[in-house]
Amino acid sequence: MEQDRIFETLVRWNYWGKKPLPSLKDRMLLQTIHNFIDDKLPIILSGVRRSGKSSIFLLLISELQKRGVDTKQIFILNFEEPQFSTSLSPTFIDDLVMLYKRRINPDKKIYYFLDEIQNVPEWQRWVRREADLKDHKVFITGSSAKLLSSEISTLITGRYIQFTVFPLSFMEILNWNSISHSNELEKTENKSLIINKLFHYLQWGGFPEIVLSESDERKKRILSQYFSDILYRDIVYRHQIRDVKLLEGIAHYCITYISSLHSFNRISNIFDTSIDNVRRYFSFLQEAFLIYNANKFSFKLSEQKRSPKKIFTIDSGIRNQYGFRFSRDSGKLAENAVALKLLYDIPDLFYFTNGGECDFVIQSDKQFIPIQVTMDNLNEEKIRSREIKGLLSAAHYLKSSTGLIITDDYEQIEMIDNLRIKFIPLWKFLLQKS
Repeated sequence: MEQDRIFETLVRWNYWGKKPLPSLKDRMLLQTIHNFIDDKLPIILSGVRRSGKSSIFLLLISELQKRGVDTKQIFILNFEEPQFSTSLSPTFIDDLVMLYKRRINPDKKIYYFLDEIQNVPEWQRWVRREADLKDHKVFITGSSAKLLSSEISTLITGRYIQFTVFPLSFMEILNWNSISHSNELEKTENKSLIINKLFHYLQWGGFPEIVLSESDERKKRILSQYFSDILYRDIVYRHQIRDVKLLEGIAHYCITYISSLHSFNRISNIFDTSIDNVRRYFSFLQEAFLIYNANKFSFKLSEQKRSPKKIFTIDSGIRNQYGFRFSRDSGKLAENAVALKLLYDIPDLFYFTNGGECDFVIQSDKQFIPIQVTMDNLNEEKIRSREIKGLLSAAHYLKSSTGLIITDDYEQIEMIDNLRIKFIPLWKFLLQKS
């Protein structure tokens, strides 16, 4: 590629001239990242494709401008740029940097913003060198969970700060729609608006572009493209998958049967393939952030590993468009929404089944908290008894003093069998800050 043509591409991605930054809505994660802007360690933003990582980049650049950083010190490289596709390598990054220094910023500190860096072979070596030199600041995004594991740990362990970017939370959706909810009065006054947005969230999910779109047909087209990009760009291309139909089948199965227990053996029988294939494709879907799983709670790691897993998906919109639906599935969608809310703060989720069934077990303040999720009518004694029985079973096993039941609209605190049970509507739970 000729240098002039490369430079034209760099100018198109950057804001060195009079081109203004776009006006973007705020993200809650941004306030946390601001605390680390002046830290010398690289900042890595990982998360599912189209969750808003690039927009957070631009919001961070806006913050740097407010702090007096010259825009010519900010260097954006997007490694999904088609013109770069045949040249990607750590040495190519150095070539781009040298061109940038010669023409834009020869001697000042550089703030690197490297988008979708997983496309660059051996990118870790370049980042480690910059981290060791500590002359410049590096921000990175990637759509592969391997950015959190082997691809980082091989070379730059302890030399980075990592954040996971999810699609918009329910709280962010309300903020973007200017629906106030900061105290009980505002929640009460705006309850009908909040519940309306909850239905919308469970139906269409939280991808920023979906939330900003008003046309249902456009939402369907966008979700179709997202699902295709995740499967093909983040899995098929990256891992050189040959049996694409098997991958698609397992992906559709996982997002159809969210909030349900599944074993690799069962899935291998359904698709007439080996358990190793299922395990491998399942890990690829996790790496691309399309699915998450909860392990069975056990104090024995071996039992966690061999027990069935409960599957969740990153976005209810993708699930509703591409997973087969048997009904409104309000209970499954609610449980998936709770899982995502918990994952914002907790890296590992568990379910409980040992003499009773409980949807989640989390650890908080050195104690375990069992959580049930039900959208059924708790005024019916059979349903109420079922949900409380599962919660009590988990609480007694875990020696917990408190438990949580997330409901459709029932709210109360009750003491049952020495367990303090808090009943809370789904919409209120999703608006809790932690």
